[in-house]
Amino acid sequence: MRKIITKRAVVSFACIFTSIWGQHVTNSASKLPWFEAVGLTIFAFTLLVIVMIYTIHLFNIKQKLSKEKNQLNKLSIDLKSEVIKQESQFKETSLALQIIKDNTFDAIIILNNIGRIIFWNSAAERIFGFSSEEVVGSDLIDVIIPKEKVVEFNKMYNPDITGRLGTSRKLLHINAIRKDGIQFPAEISISDLRLGDLWNTVGIIRDMTDQKTLEQELMVAENRLKLSLQGEEENLWDWNVQTNEMYFSPSVQSMLGFEQKEVRTFYKEWQKLIHPDDIVNVMYELEKHIDGKTNMVRVEYRMRSAYGNWNWIYTRGKIVEFDDGKKPLRFIATNSDINEQKQYELDVLKLQEQLIQGKEKTNTVNT
Repeated sequence: MRKIITKRAVVSFACIFTSIWGQHVTNSASKLPWFEAVGLTIFAFTLLVIVMIYTIHLFNIKQKLSKEKNQLNKLSIDLKSEVIKQESQFKETSLALQIIKDNTFDAIIILNNIGRIIFWNSAAERIFGFSSEEVVGSDLIDVIIPKEKVVEFNKMYNPDITGRLGTSRKLLHINAIRKDGIQFPAEISISDLRLGDLWNTVGIIRDMTDQKTLEQELMVAENRLKLSLQGEEENLWDWNVQTNEMYFSPSVQSMLGFEQKEVRTFYKEWQKLIHPDDIVNVMYELEKHIDGKTNMVRVEYRMRSAYGNWNWIYTRGKIVEFDDGKKPLRFIATNSDINEQKQYELDVLKLQEQLIQGKEKTNTVNT
């Protein structure tokens, strides 16, 4: 293209040059003075150079615009593909989260950084009697905490000014209230969830009415909680606090894959089966109860099974016998296998993170 422009410019200049000087030679009677002819020639050449430079500049601009247009078209295609991909992932994540939302037995609640409800699943609707539309945007305390328990709950919940708990997870035991005003015992597992620059809270709430009833029955029927009990369905274990001897029912042993009488029957051996990351908390809860600071021990922890893997266990127990000096003598507890619950909690958090990431990516692409 540049060669064509140059060729045309040279031809144009030759025509102008011939016109000026040809007239000057052939028409001597009216010929221009030589200096005027030279001036016209220089002017014509200068004008021609300017035209050539401008033409080349326009050509370069055209080429650049064409290249940028191609790049924009490619970018547009890439962005459309990314949007389609993100929308597909978002729909899949939303569907998976919706399945969990509608099929879990535990209430799942998400609070923003100021304690307002932003997520309320079907189980929460069933347990508390409020629909999602009734509670989203409300303060959790105003919805499920009895007025006389607000101060106690705030002490246990206690996030910082950013809405962050400052710990990976808290397990709270509270009295909750339903829409009809009936109170019931509840267990809530809460953990931090970061959405953008803000800290939010995820709460999984379980109705403990049946469990509390069972615990009360166990307390009333203390004669059943003796070392000689053999009821496998009870999942009982017994600890002599003074001698550190321990008894585990067959069902407790089978829960960890051990044959009957295979588990060591001393306190230190039992401690060795507890996960290193959980042992401090387990000991702390036991010591608090032995010191009389709590009415019952409730603690979740991992224990090593006979196969070498870690099983999540939920233990509930209390001191049921004291010696003549009022010192604790016997501790009775029940174990529950909560492996499935823990896996479910991890799946919920993972899907929530995927949903949040999908929304953020989609918003970024659209802007």
